Amino acid sequence: MNSRPEHPAWNQALAQLQARVGAQTFELCLEPIALRNIEDNLISLAAPSRFIKDWFEDHYLAEVLVELEKVCGHPMTAQIEVDPELEAAHSAADDNQSPDVPTVSAAPTASETGVTAGGAPSEFAAPARRPRGLINRYDFSSFILGASNELAASAARAASENPGQRFNPLFIYGGVGLGKTHLLHAVGHALYERDPTTRISYISAEQFMNEFVTAVRQNRFDEFRSRYRNDCDCLLVDDIQFIAGRDRTMDEFFHVFNSLYEAGKQIVVTADCVPSQMKGMEERLTSRLNWGLVADIQAPDLETRLAILYEKSSRESLALQPEVAMEIAKHVKSNVRELEGALLRVMALAELRGANLSPEFVREVLMLRSDPQKAVTVESIQKAVAQYFTVKVADLKGSRRHRAISRPRMIAMYLSRELTRASFPEIGMRFGGKDHSTVINACKRISALENDDADTETALTSIRARLSPS
Repeated sequence: MNSRPEHPAWNQALAQLQARVGAQTFELCLEPIALRNIEDNLISLAAPSRFIKDWFEDHYLAEVLVELEKVCGHPMTAQIEVDPELEAAHSAADDNQSPDVPTVSAAPTASETGVTAGGAPSEFAAPARRPRGLINRYDFSSFILGASNELAASAARAASENPGQRFNPLFIYGGVGLGKTHLLHAVGHALYERDPTTRISYISAEQFMNEFVTAVRQNRFDEFRSRYRNDCDCLLVDDIQFIAGRDRTMDEFFHVFNSLYEAGKQIVVTADCVPSQMKGMEERLTSRLNWGLVADIQAPDLETRLAILYEKSSRESLALQPEVAMEIAKHVKSNVRELEGALLRVMALAELRGANLSPEFVREVLMLRSDPQKAVTVESIQKAVAQYFTVKVADLKGSRRHRAISRPRMIAMYLSRELTRASFPEIGMRFGGKDHSTVINACKRISALENDDADTETALTSIRARLSPS
């Protein structure tokens, strides 16, 4: 049986998490994740099931990436795929080995990837793998259509069927967790299915900026320029608003955009707002982002939320009763990511506790009240914290680092994690697009201060009381 590929950074990240989450959670949710490879800024992982994969992505991936960044000295991105053979490997390990010895498949060989030891394609290479960074489950077949996203989804499909001709560039905007990234990945998958030789580049705006800075620092700018201007047939950029205010990065993206557009290459971009509302973005860039179609995605209605829950449960082979689905859909309204996360939490805890699924169990797990309008949300926490400290909610979402603002901001982030169970990346987005590592550090600091600083303890107690049912 193949052994687990070893890498000090991965081992150290897991060790840090194991100390924080406890043995049972580690064994259920983290130990099954297999390391495939670490190359440059990308770590390739595999999970034995889609359920474990989604749970890991929603709850622990951000923390793993933070730990990896500490060890490696640069930001990392992750690519996770489902490998059902891992389940069989673990079962075989349980039969033939002690429980303390994890067993997983090894990383793919050069012959499997179609790449020689020197990094060049082999003469008899296998069909090209899917573009780096694309998540397998984010395709058009798993995207639930509704009135809130119909235009964006139809435009994305049209762009994938006629790349560079219809809706170029395609600009999709909307709040966090509504499906922008899903559509971006779906375009990439559809283009690959039509023609596996299509050179597709998927990248977040933050990663684009980091790669550009690294290229400049290491005098590898020609390589960077070739990758995005010449060796690219479709450019997919997520969260473009993050390059706003970065003058040199905006200038480089401007030239990349022009080169691809003039060559008839497809460009798809996502953001949290329309181009004209992105503060710090150069006018020449906002003008070009408006050249094609600008389509929005709004929060899903009740029918769409129910359809999402049924699709998710079906994909995971989970038995979801209508009354349970309705209870989740009635209370979790803000976005798809929270909706799917709520379903995963309910299902996972029901399995761990051996409990029967019921509307009452859903309310207990999600800490909901009978009146959904009074459920604790990130927004309600921000308002309560702002009132307590006599600051503006806009300040909590802003970038000011004065202690009079930074301490309330950290407290609001800490309570958002504690009371809503929102993921670190999502909390960061709700606070003006902060990085997930900022949220993690804020939670650590406030957790330490709660027992050692009387003012912090008093503030937390008072704000929790304001958020509790009367």
